[in-house]
Amino acid sequence: MLIYDTKLKQKVPFEPLIEKKANIYVCGPTVYDDAHLGHARSAIAFDLLRRTLELSGYEVVLVRNFTDIDDKIINKAFKENKSIQELSSIYIESYTRDLNALNVKKPSLEPKASEYLDAMVRMIETLLEKISLIKFLMGIFI
Repeated sequence: MLIYDTKLKQKVPFEPLIEKKANIYVCGPTVYDDAHLGHARSAIAFDLLRRTLELSGYEVVLVRNFTDIDDKIINKAFKENKSIQELSSIYIESYTRDLNALNVKKPSLEPKASEYLDAMVRMIETLLEKISLIKFLMGIFI
């Protein structure tokens, strides 16, 4: 199977890190409104890739996240007098129904961004520390 390598700008043979296993991460929707054609296109494209890999004998783990905390969600929740969780749950359910109607297979995992806020904060803190160190070192050597 050939896949398009955006770095090389050409098709290359698919070579999994682990033989006959493929892990796919797909950025899912920000759930503040109903799904649109772009959401469906992404889900269908990765569903097609997953099914192709499975039919080729691969064990596939497909992860598609939900961004369930975001400025757009916060603003809409405020306008509609709903909690962030309540609003995002409505649109997660709607998105899931839409993809079921399109016969898109359910992902192996569907994490929500809100479940990983602590990890995100720690990652940002680490990046800021590294940036501070780089600035310090650049000051020494300039």
